[in-house]
Amino acid sequence: MRVLITTQVFPPEIHPSSKIVWELARSLSDVGHQVTVATGYPHHPHGRLLGGYKKRLLLREEVESVPVVRGWHLTSTSSSIFVRAAVYVSQAFGTTLAALAGKRPDVIINFGPPLVGPFLSLMMAKAFGARHIPVIYDLYPDVAIEMGTVTNGAIIRAAKAVERIVYRGSDRIVVLSEGFRRVLVDDKGVPEEKVRVIPVWIDLDEIRRAKDPFSWRVRQGIPRDAFVVLYAGTIGLVSGAEIMVQVAREWAAIPDVLFLFVGEGKVKERIQLEARGLSNIKFFDFQTREILADMLSAADVGVMTLLPGRGRTSVPSKVLGYMAVEVPVLASSDPDSDSARMIREAQCGIVVSPGDAWEISEALRRMIANRDKYRKMGKNGRNYMERYHAREVGTAAFGKMIREFEQPAAQLQEHGCHRKI
Repeated sequence: MRVLITTQVFPPEIHPSSKIVWELARSLSDVGHQVTVATGYPHHPHGRLLGGYKKRLLLREEVESVPVVRGWHLTSTSSSIFVRAAVYVSQAFGTTLAALAGKRPDVIINFGPPLVGPFLSLMMAKAFGARHIPVIYDLYPDVAIEMGTVTNGAIIRAAKAVERIVYRGSDRIVVLSEGFRRVLVDDKGVPEEKVRVIPVWIDLDEIRRAKDPFSWRVRQGIPRDAFVVLYAGTIGLVSGAEIMVQVAREWAAIPDVLFLFVGEGKVKERIQLEARGLSNIKFFDFQTREILADMLSAADVGVMTLLPGRGRTSVPSKVLGYMAVEVPVLASSDPDSDSARMIREAQCGIVVSPGDAWEISEALRRMIANRDKYRKMGKNGRNYMERYHAREVGTAAFGKMIREFEQPAAQLQEHGCHRKI
C-alpha cells in the first residue's frame, strides 16, 4: 500500500516522536509498503533551522531510501504564544503542501501538530479517498484549556469542533496508553473499535545501559561518587518541573547529591532563574542521539514530574528512556496516571504525590539508603521495556493495523471501519 506519513518533527530534530516516525517509515518500507514522509523544515526546539537546510517552497530528499518532502513554513526563535501558534499552523499547511506534491496515498498517518495537523491530513484523506490514522500523543485542546493557555470561548468551541471532526472522520485513532483510550471512548464518545493503544517505543539496541556509566559524567566534570538526580527531556508547561528547584534547595547542604536538567522547554528559563545561587543544580541542552544512552546511564535516579491532574492528558516519554538504561524512576505524578500505573506494574521505581517537594525528598532518601534495591528496580524497568516498548512491538502493531485495510469490505464492516460516503 502507498502510505503517507505527515509529521511535525523528523530527523535531524532531536525529539522522541521524530525518531519514532523515522523508524516507523523504515519498518513499513521494509515490509513492502511505498512510504513517503511529508514534513516541514527541522527547527525544534529553538526555532532555528538545523542541519544546514535552506528553506524552499518544496524540498525533496531521500533518507536511506525513504522519500521525504519538506514544505515551506514560518520559523521563529520567539517564545510568544502567538508567534509559536503561527509557526505551528504555518508548518501544518507547509506539510500539507508537501503531502499534496506526492502520489495519491492509500493510508495517511499523522503525527501532529496538535489539532490542525490531524484536521488537514483528514481533509487530504477525504480528497484522496484514503484511510486516515491520527496518532494522539497529547490530548488537545484539553491540555491547552486546563493550562489556561486558551481561554477565549469561541476558540475553545472551534477547537473542540475540530477535535470531534477528526475523531469522527478517522478510520483508526492511535493513542499511547490505556488511560488515553478510556478518555476518548468514555468522555469523548469515540467508538471503541476505532481506538488502538500503541505505546511509544525506543530502539533498545541503541538505548541501553552504557558499558561505562560514568563516561558522560567525566566529560561534564561531574564527580564519579556524586548521587545524580536526573531530569531529562522536554521541560514543558505541564511538567511541573519547577518543584525540583525546591527539592534541590532542601539538599543544598549535602554536596554529593547533584540535580541535573538536560533538555529544553517553555519553562526552562524560569527554572534557571529560580535556581540561581544553587550550586547543586546544573543545566544542559538536549544531547545528541549518539550520546543519549551515555547521558541517561550517568544517573542514579531518573525524575519525572507532572502538575496535579495532568497525567490524564500527558505521558512523558522520558520515563521510557530511564527504564531502557536500567535507571530507577522517581515519579511525581497523580497515582492513577498512566505513568504511575506503568511504574508500579514494572516495579521500577517510586511514585509520589505531584507537586510535593517533601515527598520527593523523602523518596530520594530511601533510594540513597537502599541503592542496591533500587538498582535491581532499574533492571526491572529494562525487562519491562523489552516486553512492551521495543521498536519491533510498536512498528508491528502499526503494520497489523494497516493490513486490516486490505481486508475485503465485509470483513472491514465486522471491524466497524466501513467507509462513510
